[in-house]
Amino acid sequence: MNYASDALWWRLKKTIVRDLVSLLTAPPPWISSAELPVSILLGDDGFRFLLSLDEKPDDLYLFLKKHGAYHTHLGVYAERLLHYWFLHAPHSRLIAHNLPVQNNQRTIGVFDFIVQLNNQIFHLELACKYYASQSDKTESFIGLNKADRLIDKMHKIRQQLALSTQPAAESVLKNLIPESSQLQHASIIRGMLFTPSASQHFQLPLNPLCWQGRHIENWAEFESQTHNRFYVLDHLSFISPVRVSSNAIVNFNQIKQIRQGMIALVQQRNDGYWYEVERIMKTSHNCN
Repeated sequence: MNYASDALWWRLKKTIVRDLVSLLTAPPPWISSAELPVSILLGDDGFRFLLSLDEKPDDLYLFLKKHGAYHTHLGVYAERLLHYWFLHAPHSRLIAHNLPVQNNQRTIGVFDFIVQLNNQIFHLELACKYYASQSDKTESFIGLNKADRLIDKMHKIRQQLALSTQPAAESVLKNLIPESSQLQHASIIRGMLFTPSASQHFQLPLNPLCWQGRHIENWAEFESQTHNRFYVLDHLSFISPVRVSSNAIVNFNQIKQIRQGMIALVQQRNDGYWYEVERIMKTSHNCN
């Protein structure tokens, strides 16, 4: 699935709002069996709120600046965006964020979010990950950092979701919610999977409907046309499909010098901006 082709991305203009929308609506790369439905995460008035935020994003800009979201890694930036959402979404009440659980003065885990969405209370765990493989095998997917493996993150998410069942969590939760039995646990998993075809039919637990991109180990594998144009993504630009101005665009001769990173193939639309049509993960794990 090419999530970047959704007509939604032709309407939203501000990058931070596009990133927030992607965190709220993108399909998960793998199925955790506890994924929070988009309908619950968005709420009935979510899209109207997001469209108004795209028109007047100053409050979101200030929130991200205040919380240092622009000077950190991708996971923290994504967490800050959701933090803002849970504070301001019409159907949301944030109960706790980054709440540690200790046992004998040792931290055994941290709740990403405890939040009430409409009448339901959730413990939510966020992951935003990008993995590539030359095959469709779950155990073969790794990130730009080859120590970052999808199979390990799947296991870690299961551990994090089970935190609320730990005895040490009871004393923390009893001060926040009336009955701990009311607490549901769910994941918000976002990101992409990259394979040589960019259109692999995955088997569970990988999501057959996930956002996919093309994995390249050597630029000789990529057949570029002379008219193709690209955008090189920095570490905070991964979350949503690219929309950039002409001064950020490069050609194939410029990107083929990149040994490792993320690149978007872009096309210009009538508004003069360049929009992502395909994403590429270039790795150097096996060759240059």
